[in-house]
Amino acid sequence: MSQQLSLRDRKRAETWAALHAAAARRAIENGLDCVNVEVVAEDAGVSSRTFFNYFACKEDAVLGLQEPSVNQEMLEDFDIEGDLLSEVCKLMLSVLRTIQGGDDSNDLRSRIYQAYPHLRHRRYQYILKVEQLVLETVSSQLAESRRWREQGPDSGWSGHDVDDVASTIVLTAGTRMRHVMQKTWSNPTQTAQFQALDQGMELLRDVLKEIL
Repeated sequence: MSQQLSLRDRKRAETWAALHAAAARRAIENGLDCVNVEVVAEDAGVSSRTFFNYFACKEDAVLGLQEPSVNQEMLEDFDIEGDLLSEVCKLMLSVLRTIQGGDDSNDLRSRIYQAYPHLRHRRYQYILKVEQLVLETVSSQLAESRRWREQGPDSGWSGHDVDDVASTIVLTAGTRMRHVMQKTWSNPTQTAQFQALDQGMELLRDVLKEIL
């Protein structure tokens, strides 16, 4: 269940949005090379020092990127004893969405990627952070799970390290995330992305049946 934002959190979200909007606007109107921290901070009505409390660099501000996170609601929704591939895919998509702040329908962001396609590499760096965070979460929960503790000698996991098993699952889930991003690039809303994930999971299972 979503909790109402505190005054402090709301203020922080407003400052983040103001910095992102200012940086993105400057990049579109004046060019990426003309964007600098001092000007963006001034446009947003904050100090340059405050800027770095929100973004590591001007590119992150332009794209609206932030560090990935796993909150309590995600952990409660994640069922380590359930359909593990599906559960990890849903967790990864939820975490992936945390790196991209702001409005789902942010037209400025789409225009930025069109004008500066090389910035997609910066986003990819954040996706790698997402995969690492999800891997740590899955590995930790799997090691403590009943399905891992009670696996028999005939289990497909028998003899394998828990971190290696978790890594394989996360890497497989990562292929679905790329499918989701490709399918929803022009409409990256939560509804559209989870619908694309469901469709992609069905395709993945069909393909695995044929190749395994």
